Amino acid sequence: MKNRIVTSLTIVFVIMLLVFVVFANLNKPRVFVLHSYSTEFSWVKDINTGLNRILRNRPYAIRWHYMDTKRHPSLEYKKKAGETAVKMIKQWKPNIIIAVDDNAQEFAAAHFKNYRNINIVFTGVNATVKSYGYDKAKNVTGVLERIPFNEFREVFVQLLPKNKRRIVHISDSSVTSKHIHDELETVKWAPLDLVKSFQCNTFSEWKSAVKKAHEIGDILLVTHYHTIKDNKGIIMKPVDVITWTEKNLSIPDVGCWGFFVEDGGMMSVAVSPYEQGEEAAKMAVQIIEEKKSPSSIEVRTNNQYVVYIRGKSVKQRNLKLPKILEAFARATNNYYE
Repeated sequence: MKNRIVTSLTIVFVIMLLVFVVFANLNKPRVFVLHSYSTEFSWVKDINTGLNRILRNRPYAIRWHYMDTKRHPSLEYKKKAGETAVKMIKQWKPNIIIAVDDNAQEFAAAHFKNYRNINIVFTGVNATVKSYGYDKAKNVTGVLERIPFNEFREVFVQLLPKNKRRIVHISDSSVTSKHIHDELETVKWAPLDLVKSFQCNTFSEWKSAVKKAHEIGDILLVTHYHTIKDNKGIIMKPVDVITWTEKNLSIPDVGCWGFFVEDGGMMSVAVSPYEQGEEAAKMAVQIIEEKKSPSSIEVRTNNQYVVYIRGKSVKQRNLKLPKILEAFARATNNYYE
């Protein structure tokens, strides 16, 4: 009899414990992290590092979803990826969507602006807030991604002699690159001169632009190159694009993200992906724990940048970098021999 009572009490305890655990999990704040790209992209991995620095030890239920639109840039694919993400969000009903980069906004997150009980924190956005109707939404805040052009200008002035300060810009023809191209046109480059900005769809166009850069420019500014197609219309591996570029380029080349140097480029004055992740996560915490309305949290722009340097490429071009840049790159483990 005694054993039966003990067994019954044990069963009741286990059932109650399971009910408690299920109830607790069901009532955890839900955060849906929606990436435009895949985890093969180092930018994504580093943003996740920033997000996890803030969110890792918090009692939230977190789901991660990757739309993979960098490797599949067709409009048809983006629409389908967006529809899948919207469906997942509606089913799971998160408290907050942390939407990363522009495609996640355009094809999924923007669907939920002014949506009841779902808030949006964006990050890595190159377009304007108005582009997605976020300027009129009460449930949205986030972090804009802006290339540190003032820092670029300072670096270029130190790299280039006074009689050789012509900048040529090159990128792929993606939507993100269009936003960056528009932004480039507003930058006050003096005492430098932005003489040409190429947006390339194919590798043949890219090769032609690099050749032209030697004729009209003194430094090549490289932004995105991840949707360049070969002669069969297939998206090329980004590292192959930059490997060819380095072999066929004699003037200095500078990128805007760390992955450019990782792919073989000479140098980057890069937007910090860690800041993009951390600041978005901090905003999510304010909304969840401090009960702040997203509209009361000011949209901000990144103010940190990271210097990446490939020493071999610098030496090949007989350049002397400011010692502070090399020291900074080495101190942050972003100096490549």
